[in-house]
Amino acid sequence: MSTTLGNLLRLSVRATRVHRRWITIIPKRTRVERHSSLLPETWIISDDNAITNYSTAGVAHALGLPVETKRVIPQPTIPIIGQLSGLRSLFGESSNGKLSCVEDAYTESMPRFAIAATRQALPGLLEIRKRTDGRTMTVYLGLPDTKLSNVDALLLTRLDQMKLRSIGPGRANLDNAISTLLPISGLSPITPVSAPDPSVVICIGTGFEPSGFRLLTTDYDRIVDGILHLPLSRIRIVMDPEPNRGMRSALESRVVKRIREQPIDPNSTKKPVTDVEVIDYAVGGQPPLAEVLASATHVIATADNIPVISMAVSMGLPVYIAGMERVSNELRSYYHMLDGRNLVRRFYPQNSRYSYMLAPDITGNVDEFSAIRDHDPWGTYDAQQDLSDVAEFIKERYIEINS
Repeated sequence: MSTTLGNLLRLSVRATRVHRRWITIIPKRTRVERHSSLLPETWIISDDNAITNYSTAGVAHALGLPVETKRVIPQPTIPIIGQLSGLRSLFGESSNGKLSCVEDAYTESMPRFAIAATRQALPGLLEIRKRTDGRTMTVYLGLPDTKLSNVDALLLTRLDQMKLRSIGPGRANLDNAISTLLPISGLSPITPVSAPDPSVVICIGTGFEPSGFRLLTTDYDRIVDGILHLPLSRIRIVMDPEPNRGMRSALESRVVKRIREQPIDPNSTKKPVTDVEVIDYAVGGQPPLAEVLASATHVIATADNIPVISMAVSMGLPVYIAGMERVSNELRSYYHMLDGRNLVRRFYPQNSRYSYMLAPDITGNVDEFSAIRDHDPWGTYDAQQDLSDVAEFIKERYIEINS
C-alpha cells in the first residue's frame, strides 16, 4: 500500500514539473510569434463608403501607426452563393496566400490592426482574423452581422447598447466593446459659415433604421413644405450611398422639382431658391461629405441618417431632424437623449402648422428652423475626446489579447 502511494506521489511531482515547464516556456515563444510576424501598421478595410471612410480613418490615425487603405473585394449578393463564398474565403487559403476578400493582401504580410465599418467590409475583416489565427487586432464600428465575439473590439453607440438591451440585459455588457454617445466621426468643430441668408444641406438616409424609423415619401413633402417658408440662398441635397430605390426616384419629383418650380408670390419679399444641387454618393466623383457639410449654415437630416448627424454635430453645426415626431422604440429614447443635451432639434420651421407656438429662447433669439417650442442654447460635443478614449481602449485590448 505504501509503495503504491509513494509511486503516485512521485508521478504527481513529475507531472507538476512538466506542467510548470510547459507554462513557462510555451507562452514566451507564442508571444514572440504573435508580435514579430505582424506589420506595425493599421489597415482600413474599405468599400469606398463616403460616410464611414471618415470614421475609420479617424480611428486608424488615432492608433499612431502608419495607415494603409485596403479595398474589399465585392462578394456575390445572392444569399446562398454569398454564404458559400464566405466559407471558401475564411477556411480555404489560396496557394500563394492571397486573401479572397481583400485586394492586394497576403497571409505573410498582415497588419497589427484592421478596421472596418460596413457589412460589405466585414468579410474582409473576418478573413484577416482567420488567416492570422487571431493575432491581428480586428476593430468594427457598430453592430456586426456576425457573432459579437468574432471581432476583437466593437465601437458601439448608446443606440447600439439600447438595441442589445432589448434582446437581453446582459448583452449590453461586453468585454470587447466600448460605447460613445454618437458614432465616431473623426471630425472636429469648424468655423461657422457667415451668410446673409441660410444655406441648407438636406441629408437623406438609407430609408430605414431598424430601431424605430422608416422614411416615407410624405417626409419629403414635409421637408419641402418647411423649407419653402425659409429665406434660403442655397440648398444642397445629399443622398446616402445605399438609399432605398423607391426613395431615390421620389426625391426628384417630390423635392427637387417642387423647390425649383415653387410659385412666386408677387407680394412676398422672400426670394425663391434657384440654387438646388443633388449630391448622390452612390455615384462617383462627388465632393467630400465633410466639405459639403461645412458649406452649410444649417443641416437637416432624416431620422435614419445617424452617421451624418454625428458628423454634423461633431463639426459644431446646428442639426435638425426631419421625421423626429414619428420615431419609436429605442430610437425615440435615443433622440430624447440627444435633444436633452441640445445637440439636435426637431425640424419644424416658422410659419408651419404650429407657428402660434413660436417663442424665443433664453437669449431672445427665434429659431426659424424649429419653432415648435423655446430652446436652450445649442450644446457642444467633444468628438475628439471620444476618439482618444476609443484608441486607448483598442490599445489596451491589443495588449490584453497578446499577453
